[in-house]
Amino acid sequence: MADTCFGVAYEGGVVLATDQSNARSIMVYQTNLDKITELTSHSAMAVSGPNCDLVNFTQYISKNLQLYELANDGTKLSTHAQANFARGELAKALRKGPYQVNVLMAGYDEGKGGSLYFM
Repeated sequence: MADTCFGVAYEGGVVLATDQSNARSIMVYQTNLDKITELTSHSAMAVSGPNCDLVNFTQYISKNLQLYELANDGTKLSTHAQANFARGELAKALRKGPYQVNVLMAGYDEGKGGSLYFM
C-alpha cells in the first residue's frame, strides 16, 4: 500500500486531495488520517509518509508560519516564501534526523493566482 497525494493547479486556484489510510506493508493502522493541513487562510499542505513524521512536520511548519506572522506585525508570507521555508527546514533536518515525508504545498496569492510546490 502506498500513500497518495494529488495536487492540481489551475488559473483560479489549486485543489489538493489525499487518501486517508495509514498503512505500511500489509498492515492498515488507521483509515481516517487527515493528511492535508491548513497553513494559512490561503494555503495548505498535503503530506505523505510515516504518521509520526507527517504529524510532526506539518505541525512544525504550521506553527512557525503563525509565529512569523505574530512576530512581524501580521505580515503574511506568500505561498512561494512558505514553500521556501518548508524546503529549508527539510534540508536542515537531513543533517539531524530526516523527516520521511513527501510534501505538496498549495496556495493562492492575490495577483499571482494559485501555485503548487512539491518537496
